[in-house]
Amino acid sequence: MGVKDEYQFDYLDDDRRFADQINGGLFHGRQIVKPEELTPADVQAVYLGKEAKRRENPKVVVDKARMWRGRQLHILVVENQNYVDYQMVMRNMLSESLGYHKQWKRRKREHAGAGDLRGGKDEYLSGMKKDEKFIPIITLVVYYGIDHSWDGARCLHDLLEIDEELKDYVTNYKLNLYDCHEHDTFEEYQSSLRQVFETIRYAKDKEKLCRILDENYAVYSRIDADTRELLSVVANVRIPETCKVIENGEERYNMCKAFEDMRLEGMEEGIEKGIYALIQTCTELGVPKDVILSKCMEKFELTNERAQSYIEKC
Repeated sequence: MGVKDEYQFDYLDDDRRFADQINGGLFHGRQIVKPEELTPADVQAVYLGKEAKRRENPKVVVDKARMWRGRQLHILVVENQNYVDYQMVMRNMLSESLGYHKQWKRRKREHAGAGDLRGGKDEYLSGMKKDEKFIPIITLVVYYGIDHSWDGARCLHDLLEIDEELKDYVTNYKLNLYDCHEHDTFEEYQSSLRQVFETIRYAKDKEKLCRILDENYAVYSRIDADTRELLSVVANVRIPETCKVIENGEERYNMCKAFEDMRLEGMEEGIEKGIYALIQTCTELGVPKDVILSKCMEKFELTNERAQSYIEKC
């Protein structure tokens, strides 16, 4: 898997985050799934065929799965998930179909070993009992894209050239998709996923993001190490080691300080560009060096030595 999705995949190993993602993405923040109710489940890798394997970076779909109250919950993680995968509906269908097929094969083996299919040839040939039920599979696809909202299909009918009068006869399949670009607030999340989605949502609106950081300083000034790592790969937010603090023996990072440092660095860079532009313009116009020196000191409030250094560099 690619670096980005390795972090996304590992990030949801935490049961609290996994439950929070399901509750926020499917149930609008209602605390339906409790972390303590989750138990391990098999990971289902989806084979995409020889064509995918021939690519330089084959895209393998992997389900981050948990069992919950006799149901199987999946959060679908795909390599390079920060781009829109226009065949995601079909990938999702395949993943769930394989999951149900796997359940059936397991039951069939169990029945063969027990020899308990006594309901006639129908049960024997089907490999299952007439009244047998399978574990439901619920899949959530989470879109981490920064550049734009999800603009791909959300159901199978979106992918088909189909006449209206035939739609009722063509089975549809709906994608459970969470796209943070479709939300303005993220109160439905109770874990650090809220900070992840707020940052992704407003990654290209630094003014809005800075306001969010200021309004939630207590949280953003103590980002955990895993969230810091994830933000660096999905939102290109770099929080340097100089922003690290130790809290109760755990590493925390001050994202607010990191943004303030970046803002100050940007201001300093802009000032330097202005100084060099002034020196270059004055030099081209034949302005004497001592006059240029004086103008730099006056306009940018520089010491004589600092102004001299800029002139020498230019």
